[in-house]
Amino acid sequence: MRHKFQQVLDKIHDFLNGHEEPDQTETNSLTATIEEAIQKQTAVHLILSETSFTGDIIKYDQQRQQIIVKNFAKNVSRIIRISDIQRLRFVPSTVQTAQKNRFKKE
Repeated sequence: MRHKFQQVLDKIHDFLNGHEEPDQTETNSLTATIEEAIQKQTAVHLILSETSFTGDIIKYDQQRQQIIVKNFAKNVSRIIRISDIQRLRFVPSTVQTAQKNRFKKE
């Protein structure tokens, strides 16, 4: 309990002094989700600051902290920095297969 209280005090102190550190738990969670999506070959829906993107993760560059995502039609690729991602969710398998079947016919 004392440790949690100290963390809260530290966050308030940093906020008042203008220090802003990225939350490591959020970054670790994104990294784990990205690695799981690559391993399972599952499509993801990314929400960025002003846009969103849905597709398959092609490559994850840990050194540069960025991913390359390709949409379902495989005609648009996008390089996205991990720090720009606000939310990352898996696309349900039913939606993924429906989208892939749709673009195979066209």
